Amino acid sequence: MTSNIKTMKNKILILGVAISGLAMSQTKVDSTCVGITSKGLSCKIQVNIDTTNLCHYHINGNHVSNNITSVICNENTSKNIPCKNKTKHSSGNCHHHRD
Repeated sequence: MTSNIKTMKNKILILGVAISGLAMSQTKVDSTCVGITSKGLSCKIQVNIDTTNLCHYHINGNHVSNNITSVICNENTSKNIPCKNKTKHSSGNCHHHRD
């Protein structure tokens, strides 16, 4: 009976050492991506600084540039006051006033 307990303790000890070794081998996240988002803000995705300083979106130089600006709708509401909705549509009209 004591040999079974001793064997079980050894197995648990070996398992514990193996699990802690696996946990130590994981890569550390050191910093955030240095890329710029389409809104012009700094990217906040965590990266491993030893491998790269860019995230998976910015690593190939891929970055969506959004050159379309939003404008205020050109139409009037049913109460004959200017519509205050913003739109990026080429017509300059919001979704309520497009035909």
